[in-house]
Amino acid sequence: MFKRVVLGISLITLISGGSIISMKYNTTNAVNFDRVIRRKDYNYVSFQNLYENPQLYEGTKIYQYGTVEKVVFNRDSSYMLVVLNGKDQSNAIKLNFDYSKSDNANRFSVGTEVRFYGRVAKSEEYETGRGRETSRPVINANYVDLKK
Repeated sequence: MFKRVVLGISLITLISGGSIISMKYNTTNAVNFDRVIRRKDYNYVSFQNLYENPQLYEGTKIYQYGTVEKVVFNRDSSYMLVVLNGKDQSNAIKLNFDYSKSDNANRFSVGTEVRFYGRVAKSEEYETGRGRETSRPVINANYVDLKK
């Protein structure tokens, strides 16, 4: 019995319990260390929908693209602020990710365009540079990579 699972650029064959699983590159999937991320399992949700109705999307698997505004690498809780709509910094989300499981973590820098797949978490309250309290959407990333 043959099963095809997309995982990377090279052809890899694993023998598991008598089954051979072939893995070959496909642009509709992205690699995460623990599992294969399939775009079809995630829905695109705009920043506007996330911002206006965060409670509707909590726990939902989404994918999005954006530009990195800020990166914080910590052993315990790494995150990026990612602007989803052009250069409007008021359209930023907080993207939590596991630094140790990110292929290109060392390449994430301000101005870098990224794509990510993850689950919507509860929005967080924060204070703007002008001292105003507001909230922003939070995504717990399953996979983050440079946008291609």
